[in-house]
Amino acid sequence: MIAILSAMDVEIDLLRSEMQNPKVEEHLKNNFTKGKLYGQETVIAASSIGKVNAAITAQFTINTFHPDLIIHTGIAGGLAPYIKELTVVLGERITYHDFEPQIMDNFPPYTRYFYSDSRLLNLAEENLKEKGINYEKGLIATGDAFVETSDQKNAIRQKMPAISVDMESAAIACAAYINSVPILVVRSISDLADEDSLETYEKNKQTAADISANLVLDILKKI
Repeated sequence: MIAILSAMDVEIDLLRSEMQNPKVEEHLKNNFTKGKLYGQETVIAASSIGKVNAAITAQFTINTFHPDLIIHTGIAGGLAPYIKELTVVLGERITYHDFEPQIMDNFPPYTRYFYSDSRLLNLAEENLKEKGINYEKGLIATGDAFVETSDQKNAIRQKMPAISVDMESAAIACAAYINSVPILVVRSISDLADEDSLETYEKNKQTAADISANLVLDILKKI
């Protein structure tokens, strides 16, 4: 069983449209869609926005559906100066930008970073290179805020060398880590986390979401 989790429906609508024999189950006031994608038993759900929603959904998915791996897909804001709109970002490492790293080190789960599975990362990279799709691999920062000013963006970059920012990845990656479930975090850049973010996000969200979703489909063909 493969679990595919996102924050919003726009990020997984394409995946659900490709699913064979989909069946919807309602849990946690949310819809979980089960079926097959390229022969793989799959469950898909959108957690809603923010770390708490993401963590609740991830843990419920693990407890209920017992996935062999989790793919987290969606859109994100670009932080690094070389990141452009619609760039794919692979979360080699994932952490929080609004949680003291010393607390993460000294209390369970005793780590400030979570990591995408190396085999899944390699599959993603191979596909992106084959198709000539622009991508970057690195640190993703998660926090409970939509980053929409240069000051916010620069403050995160001063703390850590994150290349993109979102509101769910670290929470889902933490749940995967605690439960020893391999994970791959895939995001596509909708905006550059600056004063133009709201406008750029609205312009790019569907395209960015579908870029990430198509990568997920390509990975499923090769697993």
